[in-house]
Amino acid sequence: MSRLKNRNRRVKLNLGKTAEPETEQVVEVVTEPEAVETIVETPKVVEVETVTIPKVVKPIPKLTFKIDPDLARAALHEVTDKAHVGTYISTEPTSESTAVITFDSLMPGYKSWTWVVMLSWLDQDHLTIDEVAMVPSETALIAPAWIPWSQRLEAGDVGIGDELPYRAVDPALTAGYAGVEEESVLEDTSNLKPLWWSLGLGRERILSQEGRELAATRWSQGEFAGSSIMARVAKANCSSCGFYLPLAGSLGSAFGACTNALSPADGKVVALNFGCGAHSETDVVEAQVPSLDLVYDDTYDQGLNVDGDDEESTH
Repeated sequence: MSRLKNRNRRVKLNLGKTAEPETEQVVEVVTEPEAVETIVETPKVVEVETVTIPKVVKPIPKLTFKIDPDLARAALHEVTDKAHVGTYISTEPTSESTAVITFDSLMPGYKSWTWVVMLSWLDQDHLTIDEVAMVPSETALIAPAWIPWSQRLEAGDVGIGDELPYRAVDPALTAGYAGVEEESVLEDTSNLKPLWWSLGLGRERILSQEGRELAATRWSQGEFAGSSIMARVAKANCSSCGFYLPLAGSLGSAFGACTNALSPADGKVVALNFGCGAHSETDVVEAQVPSLDLVYDDTYDQGLNVDGDDEESTH
């Protein structure tokens, strides 16, 4: 009995014990990412060798037959007087089936010009006159190339009553937002204000009040005063011109210097009410003049009598 009780007690003891389940501890290991080295591949410059293929110029073949220059001369006689056609110069082929025949020109007023006759053919028995013309040589006197007025215009060309077109873009002008000029125009003013200069010590004497009045009287009655003919004809005066530079001091309220290279008053003292056609704000619109190629009149061949003899007028 005692053994049984002890056995039961032992069992009870075992049953009363609560067995806690063992839990595995999971340790989270955070590994830092390894630094990945970024390799930037620099683009390789591939040198491509350029091969210049020479242009094959097919040589002009020589004439296989002789062309009679009188045939070309007869074609010229149909468009001009016989006396205007000079001696035969040459026959030059321009392709396998074309050629140019050249003669001296004896037309008055066209010294060093030449007559040219262009011919073409299928065979030597069928020649065609394509064109006749008179062209200048290198020593011929021809009209010069067209030059725009803006490049031909020079200082002093603006006269009384002349007015230049308005230039929207002028490198000598800038927008007057502040209404005054910049304080310092010259980068280096050391030569204008030496070290020994100071107020009242730069010159022994300066212009007096009377001297300023005398100068103002002369300038207001001179060539560039408001009473001049040019000022009375002009549509605007210097008070609204961008090229007007007022004088410093008390005279600056009525006089200034003109800085327009095209104005007849350039570099001169002008009155505030003076005006000319070179005003910066003119209302004249620049006209677009078409530039045409030089045209030669090759149709005129009659009516020019050099010797002054007119046989028809005598009869």
